[in-house]
Amino acid sequence: MTDCIVLPESRVEIAARFDVLVCGGGVAGIAAAVAAARSGARTGLIERAGFLGGTATGSSMGLIVIPARELAAFPREFFERLHREQGAGLGDVVPWDIESYKIVAMDLVVEAGALPLLHTWFSTPIVRDGRIEGVIIENKSGRQAILAGSVVDATGDGDVAARAGVPFVKGREHDGMMRPMTVMGRIGNIDLRRFKEYIDAHPEDFAQDDGRRVVDLDSGIVRIDGFFSVVERAKREGLLERSMPVNYLRFSGVNPRERLDRALLIFNSTRLYGVDGTSAADVTRAEIEGRRQLRALLNVCRKYLPGFERAFLIDTSSHIGVRETRRIRGRCTLTYDDIAAGRRFADAAFVATSVDYGTAEIHAPDRGHEGSKADAWAREMVLPILRFEFPLAAMLPAQPSRLVVAGRCCSMTHDVDKFARNMAPTAMMGQAAGAYAALMARRPDADWANPPVAELQALLRRQGVPVTLDDYGAPLARQTAT
Repeated sequence: MTDCIVLPESRVEIAARFDVLVCGGGVAGIAAAVAAARSGARTGLIERAGFLGGTATGSSMGLIVIPARELAAFPREFFERLHREQGAGLGDVVPWDIESYKIVAMDLVVEAGALPLLHTWFSTPIVRDGRIEGVIIENKSGRQAILAGSVVDATGDGDVAARAGVPFVKGREHDGMMRPMTVMGRIGNIDLRRFKEYIDAHPEDFAQDDGRRVVDLDSGIVRIDGFFSVVERAKREGLLERSMPVNYLRFSGVNPRERLDRALLIFNSTRLYGVDGTSAADVTRAEIEGRRQLRALLNVCRKYLPGFERAFLIDTSSHIGVRETRRIRGRCTLTYDDIAAGRRFADAAFVATSVDYGTAEIHAPDRGHEGSKADAWAREMVLPILRFEFPLAAMLPAQPSRLVVAGRCCSMTHDVDKFARNMAPTAMMGQAAGAYAALMARRPDADWANPPVAELQALLRRQGVPVTLDDYGAPLARQTAT
């Protein structure tokens, strides 16, 4: 039996009351908070960091992998504004400047009327009579309660839902293994012209998909996957340990033309396997190992990559990038067969857009598979665009009521996660979740067992959300406050 202590009962101060409380200020949480506030709900947003963005900022994953022209609703509004402030590139992929992202994200949340509370951890859900009534938080002010008519779990790991007793799975269904984690680094003082010359001279050494070999000097947009032979050479010559589970290098970024000779790129190449992102001990071990890998890989770049001779590490991600942990078991679980068959849902909340990986395993949980000669995705595949309907029921647990889930912790299979966990779909999840939470919070006696789907869909369409695949055949409104 595990040792334990018994804590005395205590009184917890109620710090705030909201119509909608969003837990987690990542991509999904930002969209949820803005959508809820614009829908007329008094909205709060709690976030563990001192800034918003989550994986997009704190984990330094500064890239959306679909073309800018495919963005809709809140993601389009957000990145068009970021682009106007010279913080993002709008091309075949969408990279951004992390610091600009933090500022614009906070501007949008505050302008919408939501109230953020930073440096604040979710601790415990307040559940009574089968419904969630708020959460307990922890921060420098101590232990406090926040009450809310609806709660949106945008924690990424489904922390609120899991602690409220919602069933979940972790990782791949048959063995529980989860996609690898990454410690990112931002590398400065890169000569992009020399870098591009090398890439153009060695096309066989890079991904074959046009969206993963972008080095556009006019726009400054970079997204490049490859350098397979470089990693092999580094292991052969002893600069990298042969056991390191890294088989290729990945870079992304956006730089103004005047800085092409001293560019900054995000380095997404470390890989940490066999790690559970819901275990503090595992995450600690991965943070340590990830920075060790990053130091070794930076030395490889300096020695072998033209343009990197005087490059230096600017910073590392504030927290490790976690690709997969819990997914709740909601009222509906979206499967790959649903996507492949183009299934339509009566309660469709939005249309997700992704690159189409087919049945290929992306960021496989199997140690060392990614980027290896056996990895068709990394080396051979050319990826078209895929659209699919995402049902509201995949964001709703059976119990407790008043809880909506948004982000990669929604109810879907591991094979769907590779399409839906990326930032454009998760932002759409957040917008739908925030709008729904606001709609229901205004009705104290709302029947959570029977969502007002038609009303929600009408609200989302007014916000410019493509709700069903049919909406791509009809003009949609621009994002507007409702």
